[in-house]
Amino acid sequence: MRKYIISFIFITFTVSLFFIKDCSWAEDRIGKLISIRDGKLEHLIDGAWKEVKKGSAIPFGARVRTDKTALAVVEMPNVGRLVIGPDSEIELGKESKDIKGNLARGAVWLNSRLPKDGKVSISTSLATAGVRGTKFTVCYDGKAFCACTCIGEVEVVLSSGKTIRIPAGEFYWFKGGEPLPEKTKPAKPELEKQSAGFEFCFTCHVAGGKGELIRDWEKSIPLQ
Repeated sequence: MRKYIISFIFITFTVSLFFIKDCSWAEDRIGKLISIRDGKLEHLIDGAWKEVKKGSAIPFGARVRTDKTALAVVEMPNVGRLVIGPDSEIELGKESKDIKGNLARGAVWLNSRLPKDGKVSISTSLATAGVRGTKFTVCYDGKAFCACTCIGEVEVVLSSGKTIRIPAGEFYWFKGGEPLPEKTKPAKPELEKQSAGFEFCFTCHVAGGKGELIRDWEKSIPLQ
């Protein structure tokens, strides 16, 4: 009898370890909606768009979209936080170490917090912006592409295979079918002019404020 009890305890302990490990793996695959304002975020599930409430889970590989007024902050484990701008649609990467997101339209700002040797990239039909730990924005409307670096450096690989490196404080913009710019440009002058292409950036920056950040912007949009 004692032999069976010991065997039962061992099996129970082994199964428990399996479930603990499995749950840990599951947690690493699930992100969540940190905040949503001025609209809604939706998740494509079984061919239908369903609204995501604040605090709800968002798995890797999910396809999500915002309406024309929403600003959503999504946190993904081992990746960081994404701020998804209005009228945006993005498919989140399926892997938790080599993240490859696909932006169908809109604007996404990423504060990456990657593990050692981790990589993240955001692709469009025109180009792919990839980094190894930084803060940057990618904007795409189906015709034009823009990547802007806040901290670190972004490497943009064009559909032609050409690579453009964007240092902090600079951006690279081009329109499909037109000649490509040879160099990146400083972002500050565009912020000073309140350029329409940088409307998403004015979530954090004072319009026409020479690159000045909005007071208490981190409280209104928890990017850190």
